[in-house]
Amino acid sequence: MSAPPVTTSKVDTVVFLIFFGALALAAIGAAVRIGWRRRDVAPVAVCLGALVCALNEPIFDELGKIVYAHNATVAYTAFGREIPLFLVLGYVPWVAGLSWAIAELMARGCSRTRLHWIALGSFVSVAAVETAGTSLHSWTYYGTAPLKYLGVAPMMAPVPIVCGALIYTLGTRLRGAHRAWIALAPLFALPAVYAAAGMPIYVALHSHTAKSVQYLAGVATIAFCAAIVYAGTAVAEWWRAAELAADPIAPSRDTAPSFEPERVGVTALVKQAR
Repeated sequence: MSAPPVTTSKVDTVVFLIFFGALALAAIGAAVRIGWRRRDVAPVAVCLGALVCALNEPIFDELGKIVYAHNATVAYTAFGREIPLFLVLGYVPWVAGLSWAIAELMARGCSRTRLHWIALGSFVSVAAVETAGTSLHSWTYYGTAPLKYLGVAPMMAPVPIVCGALIYTLGTRLRGAHRAWIALAPLFALPAVYAAAGMPIYVALHSHTAKSVQYLAGVATIAFCAAIVYAGTAVAEWWRAAELAADPIAPSRDTAPSFEPERVGVTALVKQAR
């Protein structure tokens, strides 16, 4: 493992702790409300899964050559990396909250085009946060350009899509206490996407390659991210189409109810209507 450089934040990192903490509390609060109203453990389970998923952070920080300011409140240390508490909390709104919202949309038959725009919005939002953090030296990408700019933001386009598709498809089959297993969705989605899409840039960052090869690696990573988004929305569409085909009486896209444990799946919808 390489020894990362030391960086010092220009601002008190409590600012980021408040920012990410507020987003996390909002996401958890929404999950608790939804879970209580629907008598469903899944929304809170997904939030817990996202927090556990933060244990992946030092692995991909090492691969992507990312280091955080030493004057931040540390949540844990692994692989020689001090992972700040604000970053762990940041997993909840993007990996759990956004993914759940996407699962709801998939269950309602949301168009793939709209989901693709949401994925792009996720990328843009993370890129904006990354720009703020790096400009303040609250964290630093110390790899070579352009690869060092592709280690996080592009991957956060497909992560909520894949996680949302898993939440949606698993949710149509699990009932009662078994819905707690949906907590595994973030634990699979994030590392799977980062390992698959990030493979080209990780290899290029840790090997002596020509600049042209590095640019090709960057293009490959972006292409992989786009392909994963496309595949994720396709799977969700195919899954819903299969359920619609299994039941001749199906609700329209505009009237389909939100994603709920007793309302996912056309058969359950029809039974409830009767």
